[in-house]
Amino acid sequence: MGILVKLDKARELMSNDLLITVENQVATVTFNRPQQRNAINLAMWQGLPTLCQQLDDDAAIRVVIWRGAGDAAFSAGGDISEFAALRSNRDQAEAYNATVDAALTRILQLRKPTIALIKGYCMGGGLMLAAHCDLRIAAANAQFGIPVANLGALITYTEMQRFIHVMGVAATTELLLTGRLYDVREAQTVGLCTQVYPLDMIDEQVQKLTARMAKLAPFSQQWHKAMLQTLLNKPDINAITSEELARVNACFDSADYQEGTLAFLEKRAPNFQGK
Repeated sequence: MGILVKLDKARELMSNDLLITVENQVATVTFNRPQQRNAINLAMWQGLPTLCQQLDDDAAIRVVIWRGAGDAAFSAGGDISEFAALRSNRDQAEAYNATVDAALTRILQLRKPTIALIKGYCMGGGLMLAAHCDLRIAAANAQFGIPVANLGALITYTEMQRFIHVMGVAATTELLLTGRLYDVREAQTVGLCTQVYPLDMIDEQVQKLTARMAKLAPFSQQWHKAMLQTLLNKPDINAITSEELARVNACFDSADYQEGTLAFLEKRAPNFQGK
């Protein structure tokens, strides 16, 4: 389908630094700054919540891939060249960090499954963004790190919480206090990525995966995502609200559930409509 017309407003906010394409119900968002190793500038962070809302609103989209242009970097992180003008003191940093956290939170809240397709450097804010995706699939040349101690900076509580959810306290502590880079196998061991492929195979493998995922029931994916976040933030099941508990059985009233069970009995592939 090419570039989505519906996403023009979001694209205007970010110029050509982000490219959005849709094919076979899969949206691909590409950080398009290869000369800067796909570093994410403030305008891009500001535009991401609008983009995510439009991705959610488009029923033709079932899965969202986030990736960097080229093979050298997913994203090297926030654009440090902007920091002197936009993040040079406490007040500026507070506003900048709030913008980044709002973008990351909105990515995490996307109702559709999200995949970070990681090649090369995945650093700083780039790794934060990848960590807020549901799945992280990496090429063999991927490297991961949060070297903020090299800048004398901190990540936020929201960002730290997500890393703890993804990789646990011990790995998060090492990542932050050592500032070192993880190779792809170390990253897979601690949960920063779930699958690893040779660089020349990863695009094909992700395409196969998303083709399968796009055929699954949207409500099942959406509500499982919501349930996961509920449990991560409310480990005491007794604290879960009646509205949150109701999600478990609400799917049985959906047309997709009826279609899924009928398709199973008829020994055919289901045609889910997200209804």
